[in-house]
Amino acid sequence: MTPVIDTAGFPDSDNRMRRWSRAVSRATLPVTVTPYGARPLKGRMTTRRLGHLLFVTTDADPQCFTRGRRRIARGAGETEGYVVVAVVGPTGALLEQGGRTVDITAGSLAIWDTERPHVVDLPHGVRTTVCLVPRHTLGVRDDQLERVTATVIEPDSPVAAVLGPLLVTLAETAADCPEHVVGQLACNVTDLVATLVTERAAGDAGSTTGPRYTQAREVRAYVDRNLGDPGLCPDAIAAAHHMSVRSLHKLFEGEGITVSRLIQRRRLEACARDLLRGDSSEQTVSGVARRWGFTNPAHFSRLFRAAYGMPPSEWRDTQGGAETVATAPAPSVRQLCHALDLP
Repeated sequence: MTPVIDTAGFPDSDNRMRRWSRAVSRATLPVTVTPYGARPLKGRMTTRRLGHLLFVTTDADPQCFTRGRRRIARGAGETEGYVVVAVVGPTGALLEQGGRTVDITAGSLAIWDTERPHVVDLPHGVRTTVCLVPRHTLGVRDDQLERVTATVIEPDSPVAAVLGPLLVTLAETAADCPEHVVGQLACNVTDLVATLVTERAAGDAGSTTGPRYTQAREVRAYVDRNLGDPGLCPDAIAAAHHMSVRSLHKLFEGEGITVSRLIQRRRLEACARDLLRGDSSEQTVSGVARRWGFTNPAHFSRLFRAAYGMPPSEWRDTQGGAETVATAPAPSVRQLCHALDLP
């Protein structure tokens, strides 16, 4: 059966709020739920898996979801970090993250990062469809994501016009997707989300100025263009940008990551995405590793396991671990697969 949380089935109405809060935290990730009013809360939440994606549809009384620093710290290393893309229903929502508070109107999209404190306030009722995308599968920079969270994304913007209806449809029908294209379809959705983030971040980039930021952005772009080069390293990057290695490292002092770690992380993210696609007989672990600049298979396997909690072969064979989570039958999505040119 499709996993459903429904307060109508709770035996004791006096404890509905507590039961609902616990059930929501188990089904998605730990949050604090605060209701509006004193009457027993009514709500229904449905969750469906599509590869590494989790879709959640909620229809409930007014409430507020909060995820603070203490709760995030408690789950560090144990709870998956997600980027949440929400299609807001007719009741609207208020979203707060990163010092911004925005009013999201019906039909608009909203994005937030579960590893940073946030508040999702729904004082007029919950009518939302959300997609939880594992942060490590997106391949977008932290600064890009920070510029996009807690902003209003109109439903008629170029990528949102495609992504919004797709998320709503998949939330209802994901489990009926043909098994052999689940991974590829999930990757297509992930790529659309990443495109939305980079598109929106580029539009807001004018607010971030200064030669240091510009130079750091150029270096990051250079790294992304040359990930497949085994010789990519701080020395090569510094030479390509006509600066000393010391200047390069100093440039990244405020970026929260070293240049070498940036290269390693971006390569691992690229490998993880390719392994999830799994659409070719040539999609071997060693082949993917070589494609993205790893020359030592054993070293790559150790790095991958440390980053993703499983060997790369297991990641590929279980769609990032998603096959260990039960999914349930639902109506067909074959038309969606055809629209995305999937077999």
